[in-house]
Amino acid sequence: MRAIIVLFGALAAAPGWTAPVQTKMPPPPTADELIARHIEARGGAERLKSIQSLRREGRLLVSFGDQIIELHLVDLQARPGRRRVEATLQGLTDVQAYDGKEAWQINPFQGRKDPERLAPDEVKSLILGADLDTPLVDYRGKGHSVEYLGLEDVEGSPAHKLRLALKSGDEITYFIDPDSMMVIRAVEKQLVRGTEKVVETDFGEYERVNGVWEPMSEESGAKGSPANEKERSLFEKAEANVPLNDALFTFPVAAQASKESAK
Repeated sequence: MRAIIVLFGALAAAPGWTAPVQTKMPPPPTADELIARHIEARGGAERLKSIQSLRREGRLLVSFGDQIIELHLVDLQARPGRRRVEATLQGLTDVQAYDGKEAWQINPFQGRKDPERLAPDEVKSLILGADLDTPLVDYRGKGHSVEYLGLEDVEGSPAHKLRLALKSGDEITYFIDPDSMMVIRAVEKQLVRGTEKVVETDFGEYERVNGVWEPMSEESGAKGSPANEKERSLFEKAEANVPLNDALFTFPVAAQASKESAK
């Protein structure tokens, strides 16, 4: 030990020698800092607010065993918190919609051609998708809380990990690319009829729409499921601020009344 002290003393006395500088590692970013950078990267808060509606159109690819079924897909979002998704195959159109208060569907592929109301538990992802800004933006005002969990590997690359605890009691874990600051993955943990359901969605092919970067590809399925069991939404066209009639989102009362009178 004495020899080490003597040697260090000799080095310190040597001309031109300086003690090594200990560099300080920068502190990790906070959740709020990451969210602010994410919003700015997407186009900024003002541009996000300027989008009152969004219409995306493309293809939905669904796997059935060794077969891939392709449907025509239209996804409509409008403020405040409304959404309608249509998937069409061979003249039949499946509809799921939410008007900000209640959700409903038309499912002709299961022989249900009349609209029927849905319980919120059944369409949690649809309802979350009705938030044009995504739940991260103004999360406090929406009653959510967020926690930064550091970096985690996503498909071989590190990504910032944010866990958003929703007001409903469910949670979403977002993975944000450190370079683009875009969300590349979201894992939704939901309680559906008392059973936990975990849905993983990968986002990509971002394109600028009215100054805001929007994902044009989404691959979704149960967490850990193989790629051939996931649904793929491939959007080829996106338009902002298109006029959308309120009737697109509200439950078709006339159709229900007609059904009742036929009984």
